[in-house]
Amino acid sequence: MHILFILKDFRVGGGIERVQQRLSEQFLKDGQRVSFFVMNGDTANTAGVQTLNGAGGGIVGLLKSIVLLRRLIRREGITHLISAKEQANLCTWFATLGLPCKVIYSRHATLDCSEQKTGPSSLRLLYALYLCGSGKVVTVSTALRQSLVDLMPWGRQRIRYCPNAVVTDQLLQASKAPLPDGIPRDYWLGLGRLVEPKGFHLLLDAYALALRSKALPDLVIAGDGPLLDALTAQARQLGISDRVHFSGYLSNPYPLLRHARLFILSSLQEGMPTVLIEALALGTHVLACDCESGPRELLDNGRLGQLVNVNDVPALANGMLRSLTSPDCVAPSAKMLADAIHPYTSQYAAKTYYQVWNQ
Repeated sequence: MHILFILKDFRVGGGIERVQQRLSEQFLKDGQRVSFFVMNGDTANTAGVQTLNGAGGGIVGLLKSIVLLRRLIRREGITHLISAKEQANLCTWFATLGLPCKVIYSRHATLDCSEQKTGPSSLRLLYALYLCGSGKVVTVSTALRQSLVDLMPWGRQRIRYCPNAVVTDQLLQASKAPLPDGIPRDYWLGLGRLVEPKGFHLLLDAYALALRSKALPDLVIAGDGPLLDALTAQARQLGISDRVHFSGYLSNPYPLLRHARLFILSSLQEGMPTVLIEALALGTHVLACDCESGPRELLDNGRLGQLVNVNDVPALANGMLRSLTSPDCVAPSAKMLADAIHPYTSQYAAKTYYQVWNQ
């Protein structure tokens, strides 16, 4: 078996890239041959994995990448493919036309994700196209699968759910490293790319509101992105800049996640939030906005952590205060946690992909 991952780009620290890397590492442990095809020429830095370069961005880059990918499939003896994001999915569909390899087109974001350039109607046409071939469509949450099934009930049998590969020995080991310098002793944590759908502006508003009622731990926001300057200015305008610490991008954020008193997910949209799974795996208490896909499913309707209304600053502030006054509401038992994260281990995730290919 020679498995090829197809991606448009390979952004360092990206959530999709991270889970694809962990899945590829498990495939390698299982004795499979694994390669990456990255359309814009980025390198996937996974030991034992060969990176094959595409032809760049734009329409011309897409067309050239299709030709390159088709040649590579034949030359390298590719038998199984996993693509992620729509340009990579589309490239894969055209490149595999008439070839006998087994293809999985994966969907990691909600159908109305504000960061995507393709609307729900266009996505329906795209996924209908993918399902017209011999491939399967995989979503990273059951709610997201249901959304696609509702759009295309005729494709139900070939739209499947596979959990993300998140929990690995490397994750647990990395979390034992020392904390970065400058981190307060007692802190709450927000972690992710600093973009509008992650809701960090709501997190700052809610934190400032909660501070009016009670003394709180400091807030650490870890990550980088285009909104860093705007969020820094917002903290200053709210008068909380001395209590909010922006750490920037961290190659290893897991010690920070492991030692946080509370991890707060303020997202407006998610497919399946990897960082929320990581927090549970590291035993960190969580508070999450109940966005359309992911948190409710992962937190078992609130049994494993607090859920509050999405895009609701007072509700998020009340959740913060409740975590202080009712700590039991964010403290599930060890068995509940173990059962919840088991599907997100790399071994289990890899097994579900094998099953999709074989059915």
